[in-house]
Amino acid sequence: MTTRLTPASPTHLAPSYATPAWLLRGLTNEPGVLSLYAGRLRLTTSTGVVFDAPLGAVERLAFPWYHGSSGLRITVGGRRHRVTLTRPKGSAFPATRLLDASRSEPGVERSNGVTVHTVLQGRGAGRVWRTLLDV
Repeated sequence: MTTRLTPASPTHLAPSYATPAWLLRGLTNEPGVLSLYAGRLRLTTSTGVVFDAPLGAVERLAFPWYHGSSGLRITVGGRRHRVTLTRPKGSAFPATRLLDASRSEPGVERSNGVTVHTVLQGRGAGRVWRTLLDV
């Protein structure tokens, strides 16, 4: 059974999930971890937290058709972020410390060591994200 998340959902019932993600910034793509925990959506990279907001504060969340299931556009605090769940060619992997930090959060699903490297794995992770975020 999947719990649908809404701003009114009790956070203690919210599912938790974390996957590697890449913040798309033109020629450079920054590796990090996209996570959902206690009703908050967070993207963390090696330079710090890009956004950490309750689901109710996420202004726009879309999975554009041209990315398949593996790309998201997230607007938080008036800033639009483009995120992919598939490693862009030539991009680094997320730092081990980021992956380990996401595993230490209680209840975060580890999904086979939280690895997403191929397009198929990224699309699979995107389908899980779509279900969790009810998009």
